[in-house]
Amino acid sequence: MSINFKGNFSATAIGSLPHTDADVACEIMFKSLPEIPCWPQLPKISTKEEMCIQYTEGLPCLKIHADGKTVSIDVSSDTSGALAGFYEDYLKNDPDLFQISAACSGGFDAMIDRLNKSPQKSLRALKGQVVGPITLSGSLKLSTGITALYSEEFFDVIIKLMSMKAYWQFTKLSQYGLPVIIFADEPYLTSFGSAFMNISRERAISALNEVYETVQTHGGLTGTHCCGNTDWSMLMDSKVDIISFDAYEFMDKYLMYWREIQAFLNRGGYLAWGIVPTSSKINTTSLNDLLKRLEEGIQFLVGKGISRTLIHDRSIITPSCGTGTLTIAEAERVMTLTHDISLAMKDR
Repeated sequence: MSINFKGNFSATAIGSLPHTDADVACEIMFKSLPEIPCWPQLPKISTKEEMCIQYTEGLPCLKIHADGKTVSIDVSSDTSGALAGFYEDYLKNDPDLFQISAACSGGFDAMIDRLNKSPQKSLRALKGQVVGPITLSGSLKLSTGITALYSEEFFDVIIKLMSMKAYWQFTKLSQYGLPVIIFADEPYLTSFGSAFMNISRERAISALNEVYETVQTHGGLTGTHCCGNTDWSMLMDSKVDIISFDAYEFMDKYLMYWREIQAFLNRGGYLAWGIVPTSSKINTTSLNDLLKRLEEGIQFLVGKGISRTLIHDRSIITPSCGTGTLTIAEAERVMTLTHDISLAMKDR
């Protein structure tokens, strides 16, 4: 199924919107992303929809703090029973044991309802997303004070939990006979190689590959979004299908890896150009500005010997990040521009 998928500058999104009505948010996704809609994450509805809380259901030894906004892993008493129970469920390989409840993902249920009631003829794929295992592990602290990233047992648990959350979404979205794309979003990778993230390249790749392979073995496509700069060669050396980068702020940094990009495209990879800014700059930028910037990036790769046809076949248009922290007007402008750039690039 995934082999026949072409990017063709179709539009999708990273996920979050600032809206508090899941049906309204879902309608915006389907309208602005008519070919590859994704379900909306809605952090303004509840802290349970914040990226590093949304996917923690089922995590053994999870402690939700009194403020309701922070979570941690309590290892102050014996954890062996909780860990054994988790692995027992994991080994059953039943994704329904790792579902994301409606309380944590109103937008997912809204998307499924929308697909059941009125599927659009324009659909070419469906997109879901989880937080990447490195970002979640780097954000969750154990009661001992270290982050889960440096706990071999809890890092492994989080990798497997995100794999199953990704698999669960895949099973729900694949019932519509369309290619399914699942992103594992990794903003924490901006710290890769720094004192803030002391794990090896091999460990990072193996953690990500475990999530990717869980989806790929069932016929799905995978992606990873990183909203800052990182060691892009590390991601391109992983098994990921789609690399999503901030092409508005970091185009030059990413294109420095043009040799790796060429190899990545040649092995079947896709580029998700995050060309629409998700900051206050959205208020002052125009469609023509963004098209010019995008065309310069594409022309750079063409100048390095990468075929324009290949770039066309393997390119997707997205916002540069999620829009959950913007105003509703700004977020809707982001989505409109994403839609319009996709149309303009198809026309060219």
